[in-house]
Order: sequence, then structure tokens, then C-alpha cells
Amino acid sequence: MHLSLAVLSKKAIEASLQLKWKEAIELNNTILKEYPNNTDAKIRLGRAYMQEKDFTKAKRIFKEVLKSDPINALALKNLELAKNGKSDCPIGSSSHLNTKSLLKEPGTTYETKVPIKTKSLHINDFQSGEELLIKIRKKSIDIYKIKKGKKVLVGEIIDSYIVQRLVYSTNKGEKINVSFVRGKDKDIWVLIKASAPIFKPDKLDIRPYLKKGTIEEPEMEM
Repeated sequence: MHLSLAVLSKKAIEASLQLKWKEAIELNNTILKEYPNNTDAKIRLGRAYMQEKDFTKAKRIFKEVLKSDPINALALKNLELAKNGKSDCPIGSSSHLNTKSLLKEPGTTYETKVPIKTKSLHINDFQSGEELLIKIRKKSIDIYKIKKGKKVLVGEIIDSYIVQRLVYSTNKGEKINVSFVRGKDKDIWVLIKASAPIFKPDKLDIRPYLKKGTIEEPEMEM
């Protein structure tokens, strides 16, 4: 049965988390057959090839990404690693990256943009899944990263809805994690993840009627 992009993406991420690189390659290739311009799937595919030591295919994938997005920080960084015959997260190595933190769950996760304030920071200083530090204030949330052993201010979130939700959750004793997702120019996107549902789930756009007298059956996911 046909699976949606969201389901396939989740399966591809989970395969990587379980170090099932061949399965991750297959799933991301499946996504790209249906969605050939999906950059996230290409990045995941390239990194899976790197873990399988197939650096030739990895380089080809990252070069494809850079044709349409010449300043994609993840593609640039991973292409350089692939050229040197290295993978960014060798099995068994210690790392501050947490790829599992990028899994989105209704009610507990929220993605938002954060403009980079510190001039010395650039998007290529971040890695996908990197955990960031936060300081919750009454009207804003400061985002920090560790660079060369020092805590550096990245920027702040001033969206009142997000601030209110995080203030509420911390008062309730809930745990909050923030992870880097992607970046472009002087902006980064982060995924906020709470230990309990605090956000409104995304609304589904359901339009059952195609035309008078016919009903569109919703796609089933397995």
C-alpha cells in the first residue's frame, strides 16, 4: 500500500537510528522516486552511503543537492567528508548529536525559525540533530550552542505562542529539548521537543468532496 512522505521519512530516520544503513538507503531511494527534489531524503541517503563506505555514491548525491542549493551547509560539509573518505558519525564514537530528536510527534514537537544574531556563527557551525541550549524568559527564549567549549548565543525566539507554551511546560516540570534541523543564510530552523504534549497538533486539510456526488476516500497509512 502507498505510504505518505511523512511515514516514509519517519521510517528512514528510524532505520538510521538503528544503524540499518541498507534499509535507510532503500527507504530514501523510495522517497526520491516519488519526490525527486526532496533535499532531506538526499542528505539522509548520502550520509547512509557514507556509513556503508560507498563514498562515490555519497559524493554524487551531495553534488546533486548543491546544484539546486549551492550553500546547503549539510551538503557542503558531508561532501568534504566523503571526499576524504570519512563519515561524520562513525559507529561507536561519542557524539553530541541526537538524530532521534528530529522525529516529529503531534503535540510534543514544534519547528520554528531562529535568526542568527552572533556574527561569528554561521550555519556550517551546526550539525543536523545537534542539541542546543535554551534559557526561557518571560517574553523570549534564548538559544545557545557550545562552540570551542564556550556557550555562544545563537538567537532568540519571540513568538508569544511558543514562549507561553514553554513557560507553562517548565512550570509543570516538563523536559524541553531543542535541536538544530537545517539552516539557510543567517537563519536556522530548530525543533522544540517536550516530554509531554504542550502544542496544538497540526490541522489536517481534509477536503472529502471532489465534485458533486463523489467522495474522496482518505489515504490509509500502514
